[in-house]
Amino acid sequence: MRNFRTKEMDELAKGKVLKRIFPSLLLMFAWFFPYRKIRVFFHRLRGVKIGKNVEIGYFCIIGNINPTLIIIEDNVVITAKSTILEHDNALYYTGRGDVNYGAVVIKNNAFIGIGSTIMPNVVIGEKSIIAPHSFVNKNIPPNVLAGGCPVKILKEYTY
Repeated sequence: MRNFRTKEMDELAKGKVLKRIFPSLLLMFAWFFPYRKIRVFFHRLRGVKIGKNVEIGYFCIIGNINPTLIIIEDNVVITAKSTILEHDNALYYTGRGDVNYGAVVIKNNAFIGIGSTIMPNVVIGEKSIIAPHSFVNKNIPPNVLAGGCPVKILKEYTY
């Protein structure tokens, strides 16, 4: 009988697959745990850089491939079913280019509305509000209300 080796088997032997599986397993706990501080704890274990007094809602997907590229500063609220991506596979899977990787930074006191999606290479400014179900594909300045698909500035706050 012939022994077949695949690239996946070689990676498993080298520990690379386990390195990717561990954060994914922790994601399940981060999704469902009823106490918000424990959900934040599991996202930190996965490698997401999270400041103080952060609230993360249920079913949030935060950096599935490389969570270390996500930075969430102090007093941020991310509501349920929000998605924060540090990668975009669209060009790769359609044969038009490589995977797009980039950091996402959510500054102090920002609020992310329910069901919003934040793409790679985005900075959300301090005290900004992202409206529910928004698609954030560009930087958002501080002290604004932004929303829509794609996102646009809806209101500026002076206080």
